[in-house]
Amino acid sequence: MSWNLDNPMPGDLVFLFDVDGTITPARKEIDSEFAEFFVEWCSDKEVYLVSGSDLEKLKEQLPESVFKAVKGTFTCCGNVYYNKWGDLVYRNEYEPPRELVLHLNKKLNTESDYKKRFGNHIEKRPGMINFSIVGRSATDQARLEYYKWDTENKERISLATEIEKKFPDLKAAVGGQISIDIYPKGKDKSQVLEHLNYNKYVFFGDRLQPGGNDYPLAKALGRKDKFVTHNVEGFEDTWKTLKSLYTENMCENENCGGCGCVEYN
Repeated sequence: MSWNLDNPMPGDLVFLFDVDGTITPARKEIDSEFAEFFVEWCSDKEVYLVSGSDLEKLKEQLPESVFKAVKGTFTCCGNVYYNKWGDLVYRNEYEPPRELVLHLNKKLNTESDYKKRFGNHIEKRPGMINFSIVGRSATDQARLEYYKWDTENKERISLATEIEKKFPDLKAAVGGQISIDIYPKGKDKSQVLEHLNYNKYVFFGDRLQPGGNDYPLAKALGRKDKFVTHNVEGFEDTWKTLKSLYTENMCENENCGGCGCVEYN
C-alpha cells in the first residue's frame, strides 16, 4: 500500500535528512545554533526527516520547532510516519522470529569479544528491531569506547552479514555508534520513496556506504532521474554544505542540485 502523504501531485525538489550523525551528534541534542539555522532554512523548502530511531528518542534530541519546520518525520527506518503536527499517519508492525532473538542473545552472552554491558540490548520497534552489544543504556563515554573498538574490529558489520546469511528474509544494517537495525527485506529507509512524489531528491546521511542504514535509501535514489546524496561526517559538515550549496544562491539550471553549481546525477 502506498500513501502520497502531503503531496499527491508531483513536487519539484525535496530534501531528506537522517538525524543521528547528520543533523545531531549521535544520540545527543541538536546544536542550538544549528537548530535555529535549520528551522529558518526549512521555511521555504520541502524537507523530511528519515531516522532509524523512534519518535520518543528523536524528541530527546530535537525541539518542537524542528518537527514543525519539516513536512514530516519518518521514524524506525521508514516504518512509521508522522506529519508536522505530530499526527501518526501510518505504522508497520513486526514480530521478530524466536530464532533471531535466540541468535542475538547467544551473540550477546557468549560470542562477542566485547564484554562490557549496560542493558537494553534488544529493542523492538515498529517494523524492525535494534540490537546493541554494549546496550542502549550505555553512557556517552561507554558508547564512544565501543564505537572506537568496533571501528577497528568491525563487529557490527560482521554481525549484520552473519544475520543476513542465517535469516535470508531479513536485512541488517549498521546505525549510529553502537547498534544495528534488523528488519524484513524492503522495510528499510528506501521505503519512504513509496510515499513521496517529487522530481528531484537530495539526501543527507552519515551511513551511505554499503552496510549502513542510510545505504538502502541512497541506493534507491540511484534509480531516480535526478538526485544528489551527501555522505556527511557530522552536523557541522551538513551545516557547511547547506550554507555553501543550498541557500539563496540556488540557480535556474534545471539539472542543478544546489549551487556550486552541483548537478544532479
